[in-house]
Amino acid sequence: MEIRSEINQYIDSVNTFSQNRLQNKEDVSILLQLSRDEGKEQAFEDLTFHAKYIYRVFGILKRTTPDSDAYPKLSAEFKEGIEKVSTLLRTLVKEAPDDIKQHFMRKYFGLTHECLDNVLAVSYDLSWIKNWNIDKGNNTGK
Repeated sequence: MEIRSEINQYIDSVNTFSQNRLQNKEDVSILLQLSRDEGKEQAFEDLTFHAKYIYRVFGILKRTTPDSDAYPKLSAEFKEGIEKVSTLLRTLVKEAPDDIKQHFMRKYFGLTHECLDNVLAVSYDLSWIKNWNIDKGNNTGK
C-alpha cells in the first residue's frame, strides 16, 4: 500500500515529538490512511483514545502486585481495553487489501503472547498520536 505523503509527514512529526520512540510507524500509517480512505476517522480517533488508556493501565498493572485490592479491577479494565483496541483495529482493516489484512491478522489478531505484545506496542505508538493531538490541538493531522 502506497502511503500518501501528508500521512508520512504527519507520522514523522509524531515520531519526532516522541523522540523517535515509534516502533510501528508503517502499521500506524496504514491505519491512518485506511481510516481516511474509508471514512472511518472517528474509529481511528477512538483507537488512539483506547490505545493510550490501555497502555497507561498496563503501566499501572505492572507496578501492582496480584494480591493488591486494585489488581482485579485493573486487570479487568486492561482486558476490556485490549478487546476494544482489537475491535477497532479489525474495523479499520476490514476493507483493506488482502495483503494488509493478512499482515494485521498475523501480527495483531492471533491468540498468542507475541500478538498481545504487538497490540501493546502499536498501542504505545497510537498513544503518542493522541498525545500529539492533545498537545498540538490537532485531530490526526488534518
